[in-house]
Amino acid sequence: MGFHLALDARKLTDFGIGTYVGHLLRGLAGQEEVKLTVLARVGHEERVTGLVPEARVIPVSAAGYSLAEHFSLPLALWREKIDLVHVPHYVVPLGLQGPVVSTVHDVIQLFYPPQRRTQLGLMYLRTLMNTTLRRSRRVITVSRTSRRDLIRLFGADEQKLKVVPNGVDPNLEQRPSSEVLQELKDRLGLRPPLVLVVANDKPHKNLDTVLRAFHLGLRAHGLPGQLVFVGGMEPDGRLARKVAGLGLGERVRFLGRVSQTDLHRLYHLSAALLHIALYEGFGLPILEAMLAGLPVITSNVGAMQELGEGVARLVNPLDVQEIARVLEQVLVDDPLRRRMVEAGRRRAHRMTWEKMVGGTMDVYREALAQGPRPVA
Repeated sequence: MGFHLALDARKLTDFGIGTYVGHLLRGLAGQEEVKLTVLARVGHEERVTGLVPEARVIPVSAAGYSLAEHFSLPLALWREKIDLVHVPHYVVPLGLQGPVVSTVHDVIQLFYPPQRRTQLGLMYLRTLMNTTLRRSRRVITVSRTSRRDLIRLFGADEQKLKVVPNGVDPNLEQRPSSEVLQELKDRLGLRPPLVLVVANDKPHKNLDTVLRAFHLGLRAHGLPGQLVFVGGMEPDGRLARKVAGLGLGERVRFLGRVSQTDLHRLYHLSAALLHIALYEGFGLPILEAMLAGLPVITSNVGAMQELGEGVARLVNPLDVQEIARVLEQVLVDDPLRRRMVEAGRRRAHRMTWEKMVGGTMDVYREALAQGPRPVA
């Protein structure tokens, strides 16, 4: 028996969560039992239609994390006769009626709040997350780490929490031609071997420690090549000034945000991925690098340990000497690299977006099995 699902896809173009929403939309397009209505940002209607041509798309102008979304989203769905609403983040509009499934990816903003976040903003975040956990019939999390955090911080109902891990794009496994990789090297001025870091410059990403460890590796171990940062950071910003102060010069490159095509190529051009964050809800670059055949060095805590246990080299993210030593080992020990590549690909092959969509469909069915009773 089919059901009418509404999905809030306003974060489709956001970094991180947008990848999740995009793959979920693609997967739902192939589900015959789902009649789909999608809430999209104004101007993003064609993006959604390109992923799910048969879906009804309703543009919504309310900004995320605003008071307006608590009224405009319920109003947009008022006449739609929806059976279930999926909100793929932690803000379920207060005016929304009917069964709800939410996805809470992590609690990073509670542990590492943005610099401009006020105490009032933190109180709003905590209140909305707590309300979402109580109002949702089921809450999807992407790792056991996030599940434990929601139970510990909010006393969330363990029966409601369902772990459905993210997947990885299978196209990442295809190695580009040597000509294509050479073009990328020439265009971006790269000198392999490359140590790749895929992250935004946020406190929990621990990028200052990355710089210190690479600097120590150069001095103590004579590391070759370059440290390459990809993500939301300015080429002349805070980290660049630290690079200048350390005298690293061209040994460190800041590429900013790159296309998915260039990121794919960078995974195959690089010698190692260094991802030593202090906290992650999942850590998608780790999984992407593994599928691309890139050895991974990551933190021995939380979701990163979940993904990397037995396949990556796990390090204390605060121990600069350990990170530098392990980085040197991974770059020069070819048998170790081969073992890491083979084990990483096996791990990545087991984690697909198709499995994520299937697990999410199971959660929908569980939520609907409780009947049509509106959310209190």
